Amino acid sequence: MLAKKFINWLPYLILPGAGIALGVLYLTMRGSALAKTFPFYGSFVSLFIMITLERVWTWRHAKSQRHMIWRDLTSTMVQTFLIGGIFGAIFLPILHWGPQTFLGRRLLFGLSDQLGPLWVQVIAVSLLSTLWGYGMHRFEHYNSFLWKLHGYHHSVTNVQATNILVSNPVDYALRNVLGGLILSIVGFNPIAIVIAGVIDLNYGSFSHSGTDAKGGWMNYIFNGPEVHRWHHSVKLPDDPKFRYGCNFGVATTFWDILFGTFCLPKDANGEVLAPPALGHPEGYPDEPNYLKMLFAVRAFPALERLFEKKQQPISAPAE
Repeated sequence: MLAKKFINWLPYLILPGAGIALGVLYLTMRGSALAKTFPFYGSFVSLFIMITLERVWTWRHAKSQRHMIWRDLTSTMVQTFLIGGIFGAIFLPILHWGPQTFLGRRLLFGLSDQLGPLWVQVIAVSLLSTLWGYGMHRFEHYNSFLWKLHGYHHSVTNVQATNILVSNPVDYALRNVLGGLILSIVGFNPIAIVIAGVIDLNYGSFSHSGTDAKGGWMNYIFNGPEVHRWHHSVKLPDDPKFRYGCNFGVATTFWDILFGTFCLPKDANGEVLAPPALGHPEGYPDEPNYLKMLFAVRAFPALERLFEKKQQPISAPAE
């Protein structure tokens, strides 16, 4: 009887358990030789956990995207190793210049103690960072140019671990890097930023899990796979508030619920319904060519014509 209850609860426990384990690893390894030598280790540990879970416990409606694996790996490497550093090199000097010029110091607040006890700062950092992610993500769906950049991510036909970082680099950096850079000059306690980052990044990553995990009541707190798949749906409920999309939150559903963009349809028995299909709502196919994503050819017609011209077969000379 106890074993049966455990099996029934397993779909609800697997992702929180993995998230807690990864969070403990982050905090334990903070300041270690591994963290200093390879600061990106957490991303790869998270990816390994998610891929393993997907192989053991695949979402029942999943579509294979194995043919996109090199595109996925290329995008993952670029976003992980390059984009954060490039954006930091561009924006951090600008962001630090303002406080240094007008306040005589590099932080908006001189000491982190001015911002309250640690637990308050953890909550504040988590709320501010997720609000930035929500707001920028939603704006990308509203703005036609940014939507052309962000739309590459929505072309994937199956939400899974390997394509979580499949995006145009500018789109990715606006949502996931720039907000953190701005918070870095405020003066929050670094430990508070680490703890909040562990929570937000873990569940932000696990929202893209291709497992058959269920969220239950946690879907109304965290943006789990069941919630995020509706963000990637080709068709949403016929409601004006979902005209530009739904479930824009990265780690949490708090802002979606607050601003009325939360969507999680259920059947008569209260079971979460699966989206009719995943993919670009305007019918764009999934882009296998990473260079087209990198240069955002959909946003620049001249580049699109250039790529199309290069792909055209050379006609044989007339005899």
